Order: sequence, then C-alpha cells, then structure tokens
Amino acid sequence: MPVSEVHHVAMTVSDVERAADFYEQALGYRRTLRSDVGGPGIEVSLGLPAGTTGKVQYMQGPSRVGQLELIEWNGTKTRTATGGHLELGTFLLSFEVPLDEIEQLHQRITDLGAEVLGKPNRVLLENYGYITAFAARDLDGNLLEFVSLPSREEILAYRAENGS
Repeated sequence: MPVSEVHHVAMTVSDVERAADFYEQALGYRRTLRSDVGGPGIEVSLGLPAGTTGKVQYMQGPSRVGQLELIEWNGTKTRTATGGHLELGTFLLSFEVPLDEIEQLHQRITDLGAEVLGKPNRVLLENYGYITAFAARDLDGNLLEFVSLPSREEILAYRAENGS
C-alpha cells in the first residue's frame, strides 16, 4: 500500500522568524503551528543528541499538503552542503507557480534579497513539453525552484505532435 503525499519538508534555518517572514512574503505562505521542541521523545524519534532544543514554525501554502517546517535548532549553525547537483541529499525545493504570476514572483523574491540565479526561462522537457522556471537561494542558501507547468491537455498535445 502506498504512503500518502509528502506532508511537509523540514528545513534547518538560522533564524526562524526571518525565514518565516521570507516565505510569508515571497510565497504567500501562512504561519500555522508554532512550537518549541526538545526532550527525550524528540531526541529518540529523530536521533538527536541529548539536550537538543529548537523553535519550529510551520508554513502552509494553499493546501495542507507540502508544508514547510522551519526549525531553528539551538547551537551554532553551519552550512556544509550547498545544494550542488552532486551533493547527496536534498537538491532543491520546487514550487509550482501559474505562468502569469512567475515574473511577479521573480521580482518579489529579488526584492526580498534572495540570491536569484536567473530570470524565468522557457525550457523543453522531452516527452513532456515546455516549462518556465527559475531558481533562487533563500536567505540561508537553500536552493528553491519556481516552475510553471503545462496543463494535462498541453502535455498530451505535445506528445501527440512529437510521437511520444
């Protein structure tokens, strides 16, 4: 039996309030559950060192599926991975954006001080069709992708035209 969709993605951030402000302003996500975490239960369930505590802020988009859990753990934060394509682990977080909103989102994220890696770019994906996408790094350096996808009808039409 398959498991449900991804419920949430947890990201370690340097400052939970700053990160929540960014995702609220950049993506229009809303703050939901705010909690302090720590203690033997969470240490055991997540394999954390004894004494680990943190502040958590959940951010929710238009649906309850695919939330972001922003966690500011106690202690000194470091970045050992840059999200490079050969680094094992999570490469990026991808967010679907309507095509007519992608330019506005690009500008909003630029204005918020994120490192934007390029302008929205139209790209052909084999056996799928055209997407429009751009990438940026949030204020802690996490790689984010924003993508406008073709409709099911556009995908089927592309495949019919191209013998896919």
